[in-house]
Amino acid sequence: MSQQRWTRIRFVLLILLFLTGSRLFAQTQTYPKGYYQFPIRPGLPNSLAGGLGDLRSNHFHAGLDIRTQQREGLPVYAAAEGYVYKVAVQRSGYGNVIYLRHPNGQTTVYGHLLKFSGPLGDYVRQEQYKKHTSEIELLPDAGKFAYRKGEVIALSGNTGGSAGPHLHFEVRDSKDNFLNPLYFGFKEITDVTPPKFVNLAIRPLDINGRVNGQFDRVVYPAIKVKEDAYRLADTITATGITGLDLVAHDQMTGTGFRYGLQCIEIRMDGNELFSYSMEIFPNAATRDYNNLIDYETEQRTGQRYLKCYVPDGNNFNLYKTDLYKGKLNITDTLVHEVRIRISDSYENASELKFWVKGEKKGAELPVFDTEVNPEYVQSEVRENNLVVKARYYRSSLPVATFYTGGKEVKQKPDYFGNESAVFLTDLREYIPDSVRVGNTTIRTYLRSQVLPGVPVTYKAEKWSADFGNESLFDTLFLAGQQTFNAITINNRGTALKDFITVTYQPEKIPDNKDHAFVYRYLDGYYRFVGGQWDEDVIRFETRELGTFVVQADTVAPKVRLTEHSTRYIRGFISDAMSGIDHFKALVNGEWVLLNYDFKKGLIWSEKLDEARPFEGELVLEVTDRAGNSTILRTELTDPVVVKKSNVKRKRK
Repeated sequence: MSQQRWTRIRFVLLILLFLTGSRLFAQTQTYPKGYYQFPIRPGLPNSLAGGLGDLRSNHFHAGLDIRTQQREGLPVYAAAEGYVYKVAVQRSGYGNVIYLRHPNGQTTVYGHLLKFSGPLGDYVRQEQYKKHTSEIELLPDAGKFAYRKGEVIALSGNTGGSAGPHLHFEVRDSKDNFLNPLYFGFKEITDVTPPKFVNLAIRPLDINGRVNGQFDRVVYPAIKVKEDAYRLADTITATGITGLDLVAHDQMTGTGFRYGLQCIEIRMDGNELFSYSMEIFPNAATRDYNNLIDYETEQRTGQRYLKCYVPDGNNFNLYKTDLYKGKLNITDTLVHEVRIRISDSYENASELKFWVKGEKKGAELPVFDTEVNPEYVQSEVRENNLVVKARYYRSSLPVATFYTGGKEVKQKPDYFGNESAVFLTDLREYIPDSVRVGNTTIRTYLRSQVLPGVPVTYKAEKWSADFGNESLFDTLFLAGQQTFNAITINNRGTALKDFITVTYQPEKIPDNKDHAFVYRYLDGYYRFVGGQWDEDVIRFETRELGTFVVQADTVAPKVRLTEHSTRYIRGFISDAMSGIDHFKALVNGEWVLLNYDFKKGLIWSEKLDEARPFEGELVLEVTDRAGNSTILRTELTDPVVVKKSNVKRKRK
């Protein structure tokens, strides 16, 4: 029996032997120290650019980002004995990535790699040539590529969605849950620096909640008292059901990066209201992150506030809470002490202490003896409520008239604040399509209430929206407005769990529909979404809401070769509007693998047989997502060799 075959059999036996133990591990969450070795520069001091649970765009970060000194090409080692369960080459995401499955049932993941080790790299390249594709995902037979602990499996790089050279490293359990790699005791990482508080926000969460007498979210900066202690400058006044949102981050010794928090604990008057532990979370639910942060503020300002209560629609098992799911329920006028403790993977901790004073409900409305029409009236949806504010409105009998389904509902202001009369409406009772205050009438564009977990289609005159079982986290109060070739559905601050399908008929149908698609408008930029035409109606899918517009892209991609020799093909490709969709290179009619770094627009060839020169005509076709193509044809030539001169120059 060959040594290679025996290695494979031995590895399969080890998997069966440890399978029962892996189930026990997943249940008890023990972290055996020394089972895994550090995957890069082992035994040397290392530092991180990211950790498990960092708040990223649309997701929690799933592992460690290990810094590589701004270099590529460092050896990446198998963290433990294992075989390649999956290997992939991706344009974005993890880029070149390896998944190693281990005898304990767990999987380690190595992302943004420059290149795979010899036999594995050869296998991937052969499959790319066989399938005529650069992007590929492969599931080799178990044990086909087996590695001992500490063997080199790849070189580190900057491929995929990486923002700079580093190694992305994960540990997953047998159920594909993400585990915190730092709990396995890597001595290469040290940290004695406590986390840092930045801002605390408090918001009303039901129609009777108030903060400082108003139905508004209020932000308080955290004031540092000492290295691990923070305070707020003022006592907060509040009543009813309110929630805390937190901006805070971990810090690590010797770096300037910001990291996610591992644990948050909140106590009021000594009683635990809320605790959050980022020790483990499911791979399938990572997009639920958008429901666990203040998504609207993140979309508007870029600041990521983590909700310190369990929001409706939550599927994460990260919390331990009280009867009110971590929300503050203030029903008296007493002063309450609140303490928030945050800690990291090394149990470095900081505490924020502040006070909340209850306030009386239902303050008397002011009496006016003059009539002043509002300067303007505006409305917005918060939680389950419509908030209408009439600026500078004064009346002896102040009232707002809500119109819904041909009926009128008149309502007095709930309070006056910031020079505005404020009216609150529970949208679960009725949904107004317009509101009149004084001499001003505004449209809300509210259409319908859409419940989560129930497939439903809303149809307007020239547009519709289809919601599936998994489209929503929570109840959505659907708003829609069509203007010329644009359609606005709710706003960018409304988070979706999964895709919805939208159809609409633009007022002006493009002449060249073959190149016209839907783009999402965002801060002066248009991002390609796509779509499919059915006569004069276009249908598209989206996981973000906001404003969408139909635009035509008729400009073909740009192609510039910097080398096209018998040895190597290299160049740059770009597209100014819809973006690159696919490309293909043929040499004398034979398909050639081109790698692509979308961040730089760089393409470069990789031969199946390095000893065989390219010969004949190169045909390079690049196509954008609007269907425009550029085809470049050129003859391949021998590379130019510059020889050093043997002539000696005399010094003058």
